[in-house]
Amino acid sequence: MRTIAETLRLGPATAPPPDIGPRLRPITPTEVTLRFDSTPYRKRIPASRSWTLLLGRRTPVTLVLGLDPLTRSATPAEIDSYLDLGTLRQRLLFGHTRTE
Repeated sequence: MRTIAETLRLGPATAPPPDIGPRLRPITPTEVTLRFDSTPYRKRIPASRSWTLLLGRRTPVTLVLGLDPLTRSATPAEIDSYLDLGTLRQRLLFGHTRTE
């Protein structure tokens, strides 16, 4: 995860999130791709329809990368707890991005 964070140029929660440039591309109403530097590959990310609509309007977003595992089936309460603990333990990295 640290290598991914370095590739994306993400910063720690102890500083303002860096602008990591445009990296997101909506490909379906419920899926977005994330571009990494120096590679032709992209990560496909499931997304809500409302989020992809915001991206279509060129709305800036903050990308959060957690260094600890979190299951895809995590409930909203588990995600909130993960974010709270990750912030306290400095295990979250951030960056501002937008659509390409």
